Parts: sequence; C-alpha cells; structure tokens
Amino acid sequence: MLRENGVTTIADMATGLFASFNIEAALIKQTFEREDSPVRVMLVPNVKPMVGQMGSATAVLEFLDQMQSSQTGSKVFLNNRVKLLADGAFFSQYMRMNPPGYSDGHEGKWLTEPAELESLARPFWNAGVHIHTHVNGDEGLDAVLNTLEILQLEKPRPNHRFTLEHFGYSTIAQAQRLHTLGAQVSAQPNYVYVLSDNYAQNGLGYDRASQIVRLGTLERQGTIVALHSDLTMAPADPLFLAWIAANRLTMEGTLMGPNERLSREKALRAITIEAAYIIGLEDEIGSISAGKKADFAVLEQDPYEIDVTRLKDIPVWGVVFEGIPYAAAESIEQ
Repeated sequence: MLRENGVTTIADMATGLFASFNIEAALIKQTFEREDSPVRVMLVPNVKPMVGQMGSATAVLEFLDQMQSSQTGSKVFLNNRVKLLADGAFFSQYMRMNPPGYSDGHEGKWLTEPAELESLARPFWNAGVHIHTHVNGDEGLDAVLNTLEILQLEKPRPNHRFTLEHFGYSTIAQAQRLHTLGAQVSAQPNYVYVLSDNYAQNGLGYDRASQIVRLGTLERQGTIVALHSDLTMAPADPLFLAWIAANRLTMEGTLMGPNERLSREKALRAITIEAAYIIGLEDEIGSISAGKKADFAVLEQDPYEIDVTRLKDIPVWGVVFEGIPYAAAESIEQ
C-alpha cells in the first residue's frame, strides 16, 4: 500500500497507544526492518501511559535515551520526539469545543486534562525533546497553546518545533496565536472530505464545519504545515491528502471554506519537504538534493502541469528508496 502511494517514510505517531511501547516497537521492527522493505518508520512514543508504568518522566526519558542510542535500526528508529494527547477524537465529536459548543448540547472529552497536559509536557520540554500533541477542538487548542506559552516563558527554546497534530477546528485568532508562539501544524485534511457536510447538519453548524482544518490562513501567515493520513482513519495516500487540502471538496462534491484552501505549491510541499521538517528529517529526506538519501516517489504525470483538481488521480509508478527502485506493480503482484 505504501509503495503504491509513493510513501518512503512514515511516523508512527503514538507508539504504545494500544499496547506497551516495547510490544508495538518490536512488531514494527519485525515488519519493516528487512532488506526488501523500501520504507523507514520513525517511532514517536505515547508517553502518558509510559509515565504511569515507569513512575516518572525522568525514568521515561532515560529509557527513551537508551532506546534511541542502542535499540533501533536504520529503518526503524526514534528521533527525540514524544506524543501527547489533549482532547477527544474528531470522528466521534469528542473534541472539546468552546461556546457555543455542540448543537445537541453534548460535551467533548479530555484525553489529558489541561493541568495534567502542562505537567506532563514540562519535563520533556525542559529536556529538549520535541513535542507533538493531538488536538482537535478549539477548546482543546486553547489548552495546548496555553501549555506551550507557559513552557516557553519558563524556559525559552528557539526552534522548539512544537507540533499540533490533526488541527480539527480552530479560529483565525488561534491560528495567529500558534504562529506567534512558533508552533507548527501536521494537519488531517480528510476531516474536510469525510465529515464537513455531515457536521454542518449535526453538531457544529455550517459556519464552523466549513472552516475545519483551517490551512489557507496558516499558509498566508507563513506557518509550517504538513499533511498526514492518520492511517487507518484515512488512506496513506499523500496525493489524495494534497488534493483535499488544495480543493476542499467533500465526498458529496461540496466546496467548503474556499479561503482555507492551500495553494498547489504549499499542498505539495506539505507532503514532501515540510512533512520531513515536521519530523526533523529535512536534512535527509523530503527533497532531491546532494547529500540527502535518494528517496522519492515516481509519478506518471507532473503534479505542477495538470489541473489541481486531478492531483489525487496521478498514477504512481512506485518509489526509489535510498537509490533503489521499487515498482508498485511488483508489490501488488506479490
């Protein structure tokens, strides 16, 4: 599937979410740390349960330092990053929403209460670890940005690369605030495609539903933006994600929030060089340049020459991974 969609690097964004970190990491290594695997996997540990299991963030930091230096391979590795989770899922309407809230009166859920989120993030921030935080609603985003602001005041960190994962619903003021704080965004554009028509009728109303995954504002203010699939919530298909972000069409063909579309250039950067930047690998992958790994997707059409509405339809021949070609057709036949 990854080869067919032109993917050479993935981030497992919350290793240990469904079992222990060790169990999930071992399964991922077993799957991908092979000579015939043209893909590398970055492990980003879900640290809240690890702190609970090990007793302290200090113990988790020591464990991850040892793992990073001695127990990962060339294709499965850590990169000084951890994952936190703020509010609930967008698909279940459990994201935390500011007033007027949900139209049916229900409330979203916290996966980590704001005060706990701050205390959990602090030791990793102070240790120089890069933090990625799952956040979906505007109330959730307020809590995450408040945490970032407090930590930055306590211990300023240039180039901290604090990353907001998913970025479901936000206001323009929040977009401006996150940019001022130096945060970056790894967005899930599939929310627009799958959910915005439904949420316009149920839960949010048209105004907010049309503005979910607010990316045009981020582009205009110069925020770093990447796109992710959140597999299995959406296909691991970067061109499909770029198509959604650049067109903002729903499954029913409705145009939602045209001012929040990404430009073609930004949408393609969001699945290549800026995606690499989000996970700290921009010096190794994300573009074709002397000194980088020879990783790239091989496309049958030029994404800059066709109409932007056809980005998702570009055939993918396969990938080149560290200089070796792997045809998608060979993978499918196997």
